[in-house]
Amino acid sequence: ERERLLPYFVTLAQLAHRTGAPYVRPVWWQHPRDRALRDCEDAFLLGDALLVAPVLEEGVRRRAVRLPRGRWYDTATGRAYEGPGTVHVEAPLSRIPVLVRAGAALPVRGDGGETELEVWAPAAGRTGSGLVIADAGDGWERSEPERFTVLLRGGKPVVGRGNGEPVGYPVRVRT
Repeated sequence: ERERLLPYFVTLAQLAHRTGAPYVRPVWWQHPRDRALRDCEDAFLLGDALLVAPVLEEGVRRRAVRLPRGRWYDTATGRAYEGPGTVHVEAPLSRIPVLVRAGAALPVRGDGGETELEVWAPAAGRTGSGLVIADAGDGWERSEPERFTVLLRGGKPVVGRGNGEPVGYPVRVRT
């Protein structure tokens, strides 16, 4: 999974360098006044798109997760949950529970090693977004951020660039 998410990690590294925003963020990062989120000490955001909820107790196979506002998808099952609120997710030994924000366009490594966008449908009436900042290679050049929007058209997510140019990456819609 780490290798698959490498383009997302590179983007987060570039953001950290440019803005100071950490890779790992508290779940209240975008909602600092939500007291219930501020009290959450056993889950975290990885960037703005992924909510990671590890199991920290022996023998636990299901856990409660406090969600920030909006729709979140379980990355393993595709099940949608609405926040804010607390939900219960399966936590088998084989995986760490990870939820993705609805409307996210995550840069991931495809089966052939190329970067592709993994897209999760936004909630009805909402939009989503994504960002790719590619690795410049030698470290001396500065890659330009590529911004993407995610809209629902005819009930299906459609990805576009903020500047109207072609997306330029394969798109895989997750449901």
